[in-house]
Amino acid sequence: MKGLDYDRDGELARSGEVNMDLLKRLNRHPFYGQMPPKSLGREFFEENQKSLLKDLPIEDMLATFVEHIALQIALGISHLSKGKILVTGGGVRNKFLMERLQARTSHKVVIPEKQIIDYKEALVFAFLGLLRLEGKTNVLASVTGAESDSCSGQIWR
Repeated sequence: MKGLDYDRDGELARSGEVNMDLLKRLNRHPFYGQMPPKSLGREFFEENQKSLLKDLPIEDMLATFVEHIALQIALGISHLSKGKILVTGGGVRNKFLMERLQARTSHKVVIPEKQIIDYKEALVFAFLGLLRLEGKTNVLASVTGAESDSCSGQIWR
């Protein structure tokens, strides 16, 4: 993978094999036992990278992380009635990840058009700004874990 910025379409991951020991260790992480709301960022993987990855070939490491992500998303939505799930963000560009997610869930994985994926965050923050401008709630305790709902942000004129 040297010289590559990312794994285009998940092709390197597709060529690897899942390391079951690493997969089990990832899936046992205490984060998954926490009650929502919660958030898991890339810091978890960066902090644990050296101890978890050892001497795995890059293809096997990527295959294992793809399987881990697909499994955890599938588990996270398993309580929902069977239907469609809208998937957005950079991960949708990883075709292998989307295939593994579809294989792990009974829901229909739906990927929106490219413009929605590329501009979702900007649209959401514009909407949050509009709510702030109107003095309406734009932070939900049920989502963020805050003590109460609030109207957050600054207006600069």
